[in-house]
Amino acid sequence: MCRYAGKTYKSHYVCFKCRKSFKQPESYDIIRRIEKEKTYHEPNGKSVRKGGYAFTKTETEELQKIVSEIENRTIKCPECSSPMADLGKDFKAPKKTAVKEWKIIESLFKTGKYFHTCGCDGIGYIPKNPNDYKIYLKTILQSYEESLISCQNKPIEEFTDKNEEINYWSDKIQKIKTEITDNKFKEV
Repeated sequence: MCRYAGKTYKSHYVCFKCRKSFKQPESYDIIRRIEKEKTYHEPNGKSVRKGGYAFTKTETEELQKIVSEIENRTIKCPECSSPMADLGKDFKAPKKTAVKEWKIIESLFKTGKYFHTCGCDGIGYIPKNPNDYKIYLKTILQSYEESLISCQNKPIEEFTDKNEEINYWSDKIQKIKTEITDNKFKEV
């Protein structure tokens, strides 16, 4: 069973500038809290608190507005007010003094690596030093290029979303190549 199914966990937001991590509740958990706090008023003026789904059909528009505001909110660092990055529930921040590890985490974030899982398998491999990171990037690049070639070789009749898939893999490959260039790694 997924560890996130039975208990509410908060997502980790990080400030790469300050090298700090803070937890914030997920939008779904905020909505559940709003629903629980919703108070109904009976005709005699008595307030009745009810659990469960508190929003009626007429309040659906209000709920959609609240959900949109919550999901599109910008979480700012309490120290420097820079926008923070949502790295997921499984992220474990390195020590503030581990500058190289923070640079690797920031670089992973730029390439699209997040730590949102169901909690069953963990977060996967995270390189700890620049040499391991270089090997990791080259391995991921090779994997993405193989996926792109596989996608390109499939007939369009068999694969209706072929163009979207090609664009998806091309974008991921470009992000990895950019990181390799920015980190001054030589390509294989």
